[in-house]
Amino acid sequence: MKSLSGQEQDRLEAFLEGDNPFGWEPMPLDMLQGFLCGVASAPEALEPSDWLPWAYGIDPWPDARPEAAEWLALLERFYQQQIPALEAREDAELVVYEETPGASNRYEYWCIGFLDGLEVAAEPLDVLGDPNEVDELLFPIRVLGNALDEEGRARFTDKEWTTLIAECSEDLWPAVLATYRYGNALRRRPVTVRREAPKTGRNALCPCGRGKKYKACCGAA
Repeated sequence: MKSLSGQEQDRLEAFLEGDNPFGWEPMPLDMLQGFLCGVASAPEALEPSDWLPWAYGIDPWPDARPEAAEWLALLERFYQQQIPALEAREDAELVVYEETPGASNRYEYWCIGFLDGLEVAAEPLDVLGDPNEVDELLFPIRVLGNALDEEGRARFTDKEWTTLIAECSEDLWPAVLATYRYGNALRRRPVTVRREAPKTGRNALCPCGRGKKYKACCGAA
């Protein structure tokens, strides 16, 4: 799928920031890019229909108006544009703004979007994976996204927090790449099938009802 041209990305940015004709409430471009990277890093493969309503703020979904199709397709291409960088085949070009009203740092909205993208999955990353490993992976992203709980934030003085923001800014993209690899590895993990009924003993009657012992019937193999 072809990446957006510079002109197309400018159009997308203007659409997100302006009054769109559909009544949607889309994310700004920096948050949107983070969100799509989070979607790609989720522990399950997500279809566009899973994340498009979140990204564009479409309620109710779907929006079947013909004129909406262009913008849905444009966003799907923007999503695919993020994958090569996540696969580490090229450097990332993060969409961040030097000054964002209400943000504590220039990466805050991007990181909020990334964490929201992970939440689209039916099962959280720290449920399917190891909670301690996930906490370590996401720590820089949560710091920059101002997503630590009160107890976590209280561990740092204002001076320490400023230093931490600078350190996490350097660690952001490596943390995103590590989370992407971790989430995708969980997708490939074999699923354990749990037995709902007790196992039939070899000398017990076969449950098929033929009246033979299990070992001489269905369990003969």
